Amino acid sequence: MSLRFSGHDTFHCKQQWLLKGIRLIEEEGNTAFNNTSDAIKTLGVGKNMVSSVKYWLESFNITNNHKISQIGKLLLSQNGFDPYLEDEGTLWLLQFHLCHSKYASIFNLIFCKYFNDKVNYDFTEEKILNFLKRHLEDNNIKAMSSNTLSNDFKVFTRSYVSSVRESKTLEDDFNSPLLELNLIEKSDNNTFKINKTNRIIPPNIFAYSVLLICESENSRSLSFRLIQETIGNYFCLSNDSLEEHIHQLNFISPLFVYNEDAGTANIQIKDYDENDKVNLLRRHYEN
Repeated sequence: MSLRFSGHDTFHCKQQWLLKGIRLIEEEGNTAFNNTSDAIKTLGVGKNMVSSVKYWLESFNITNNHKISQIGKLLLSQNGFDPYLEDEGTLWLLQFHLCHSKYASIFNLIFCKYFNDKVNYDFTEEKILNFLKRHLEDNNIKAMSSNTLSNDFKVFTRSYVSSVRESKTLEDDFNSPLLELNLIEKSDNNTFKINKTNRIIPPNIFAYSVLLICESENSRSLSFRLIQETIGNYFCLSNDSLEEHIHQLNFISPLFVYNEDAGTANIQIKDYDENDKVNLLRRHYEN
């Protein structure tokens, strides 16, 4: 098991960073970030933010080993579906990849490990840091300093919660693109809460996410439990809401077949290829 902490230089991902990072690589090539002075000029950020932009590109799976990924090209290239992140479906895709890639490990650990099967969705920095330290120890992973884990926690919360919530202000460029998803709220000065609730995820985005889980598991049969522990947690869906989304898969594409055996729900996925995945996204953005 490999976990990654730090690397963001204490900066959460800003609204325009992913697009700026993609444009830099498109113009200068895969080694564009190696020339820090040129990257500073092109990105329009300070020296200490260049490595952070690079980090977030990997974390959101927009790049893979510093090369633009398939989803990066589909979403953010010059002719991409949504380079300016104007469609809510794009934000759900970013949330999915951020949690699923595990490059920025704290996101998956909090959404999927810490809150899995919990009834109370409140959390504090102290609770999360204690959980992270136990998790590292239980899995024989090298301990991280409290300062490193604290910085990760602060970046995590700033990715979803901001004191500035007015839309279309100068602050937008400095806020995280994930704020609009309303996944986390701040209860008081020290307490946060996961908003696990009924949500409407764009159907084709949900279906695309299911195919990615199918690939990760190398299986054409996904149980409700598995989808709950991944997509359900990534998107903070209530069980009722998740079940509704799973039932809809039958109507979205013939690729999906819903089954219920002895009270256990599962989804069977027929043979598909990359074109099927891309077509799900195209149907979302062209509607």
